[in-house]
Amino acid sequence: MRSMRKFILYSREGYTSPFKESLLKAGRLDTVYQCILTSMFTSHAIRRENEFHAFLYGRPSPPMHLSIDGSTLFDVRVDEDTWRSIILKVLSGETHPGVSLKKEGIETYAEGLKEIYILSENGVNIDEVEFGDSPAFFLGDSVGLPKKFEGLLVRLGGKKVSIGRKRYLAASTIDIVNYLIDRKESD
Repeated sequence: MRSMRKFILYSREGYTSPFKESLLKAGRLDTVYQCILTSMFTSHAIRRENEFHAFLYGRPSPPMHLSIDGSTLFDVRVDEDTWRSIILKVLSGETHPGVSLKKEGIETYAEGLKEIYILSENGVNIDEVEFGDSPAFFLGDSVGLPKKFEGLLVRLGGKKVSIGRKRYLAASTIDIVNYLIDRKESD
């Protein structure tokens, strides 16, 4: 049986209103875009069982919760221009199938989860972990998760897991986690 995976990114600078700049210059929304790709797509397919959540803490009105639901995601491609348009659309108050935006902090969202994993270089080797039906993986942008929030996740029962001692890009980390779990589920 395939697990319903959630990937949750803490974006310190991701803009929270419409922008004219590139995704890179809009508070590093390029990182959000790259994480959407690795969370939600395989070659020529959408990962219908996955969800991606980005919590944007950039200007002007943080926090905002950008959510992508693979079960309802529709009318998308994987190129950056498409996702720039979709992100701008939802930041402008419009809708897109499978993509939503609401005013919500990451702490409130985390409190409703049952199976929390914190992706960290100092965690338990991910190969040694048996995941349940709905693992939620938290990771930070290039700066990482705030220590205060990481502490909250631990108090909520979160476990630190590691894909290795090397530090990887957030999008690469998501891709590796998907690969490792796909491999376990196919055995």
